[in-house]
Amino acid sequence: MASIKRKYTTIAQSGIDYENPILNGKKVVKSKRKGILKIDHPSRWPGDVSNTFQHHISKTKPKTNSRQLNFCELPDEIILTILNYLNKATIVAFGQTCRRYRAIGYHSILWRRVDMSYKHVDCEQLNSLLQRGTTTLKMYQTTVENMNFTYIEPCFLSHLDLTSSIISNELLVNLLNSCTSLRKLSLESIPLNYEIVEKVVCNEQLDTLDLAMCTGLTFECCQLLTSKLSLLRYLNISWTELSCESVQHLCETMPRCIEQLNISGQRYNLTDDNIQSLARRALRLRVLDISDAVLLTDQSIISLRLHSRLLTHLSASRCYLLTSSALITLKLLPAFSTLDIFGTLGQIQLQQLHNEFGTRIHLNNFPFSNIARPTTGIQRTSIWGLRTRL
Repeated sequence: MASIKRKYTTIAQSGIDYENPILNGKKVVKSKRKGILKIDHPSRWPGDVSNTFQHHISKTKPKTNSRQLNFCELPDEIILTILNYLNKATIVAFGQTCRRYRAIGYHSILWRRVDMSYKHVDCEQLNSLLQRGTTTLKMYQTTVENMNFTYIEPCFLSHLDLTSSIISNELLVNLLNSCTSLRKLSLESIPLNYEIVEKVVCNEQLDTLDLAMCTGLTFECCQLLTSKLSLLRYLNISWTELSCESVQHLCETMPRCIEQLNISGQRYNLTDDNIQSLARRALRLRVLDISDAVLLTDQSIISLRLHSRLLTHLSASRCYLLTSSALITLKLLPAFSTLDIFGTLGQIQLQQLHNEFGTRIHLNNFPFSNIARPTTGIQRTSIWGLRTRL
């Protein structure tokens, strides 16, 4: 059989690695012509011509009939999806471009959750925002000016955080009057009166209410809260300077569906009889904070152990009359898991409690209560678990 001649392929010198004489199993052979190398493609068997032909790659791009779209040619749905990833200031600037973009930028889906913390706004701006379909509004330390006081039209708010806001009573009444479907509300550190509470209880489906450090809560206000808000599950009424009659009425008429209650700070007004009435009525109670009640004794612990069988977390910090022998009995509750008693017992008694509880019950893990509060821990951009800021 005639011998098969070796086939060669000429390649550019720049494409060869001189230090590697073998490329992909092919032997490099130097040519006599300057600047040209040859690669020897040895046939693996007679008649093998798999490496004989060169492959030419076309450098011209294939022609297509597609045309790039401008942003203004995009459908409204696509633009709305893009705007949903932008912050509110950018959306406002976008809406000032033309009438079409203004209509898209004012769509309710873009304004459902808004964070206006640390800002200065007037009543007209607040009213304009609420008419865009806002349902979750955070106004932490927001100053609301009522220089041009106007009527606030009905809105769709369901979550409202007014913690430490600076707002007049007249404007607050007007704002609450426009809300008829609130489910979670925080008025922490705001002066209250009977008219404001009367507007609050109009939202009968309210299940979370934060009134911590509020002033102006009278006995009549407490009567409204317990008689109208029958679906209330989370209530924070700590450090509100309630009278003895108000505390007694709250404990005796607390909504039966209450699950978390913070009634701390009632130093000389919360007694063992109040805790006994509360434990007998609120059978679904799971988290209770009675800190800084200096008149409470071991009888309160006994009442909770007998009636609050679902109790999981108790805070009794700075209740100086409680003893370790009574607190140890809390381990008999089947679901009990956390006890906070900062400043109540000495170090030796705390160590005894720790030994008795073992690993099932945690001791002194939470120095501050989070009951009904909109913002907890480091989640500064959310209220009640709903994100309000990008």
